[in-house]
Amino acid sequence: MDIAEVLKHTSPDLFIPDLEASDKTAALAGLVEGLITGTNIQNPDTILQMLQSRENLGSTAVGPGIAFPHGRTLAVQRLTILIARCPAGVDFDSEDGDPTKLFFMLIAPPQDTGHQYIKSLAALIDCIQDADLREKLLAAGDYESFCAAMTEG
Repeated sequence: MDIAEVLKHTSPDLFIPDLEASDKTAALAGLVEGLITGTNIQNPDTILQMLQSRENLGSTAVGPGIAFPHGRTLAVQRLTILIARCPAGVDFDSEDGDPTKLFFMLIAPPQDTGHQYIKSLAALIDCIQDADLREKLLAAGDYESFCAAMTEG
């Protein structure tokens, strides 16, 4: 799946350029708050609980400086991707121990007939491996330049 297709599941309303969080719990809460603010999705407690349960299985911070909190829930009708940056970084229990600065949160319904959720997650993980791209994403001034860097990368 190409990144332009993945980015169709997000929007400027689902972009947090300056997530403020002091720890993993606060980061997840901030991501869910951004999701609720940027969409008509209800049930923030359900979504937060689902994300926390997923994190209890193992951190979604895959390093270097990137996390992909994700899961399935009946609280959404379609795949929704929220993108956030935490310039100061936050301890998200990454395997490499480094602070996490980029978050790609994927929330999908249980029934995903085209497997968009898994395909999108795989495409994001593959794309973000480039160190130069990560630096461009951290420096991007706004949503449009962030997405431009993603598609060019």
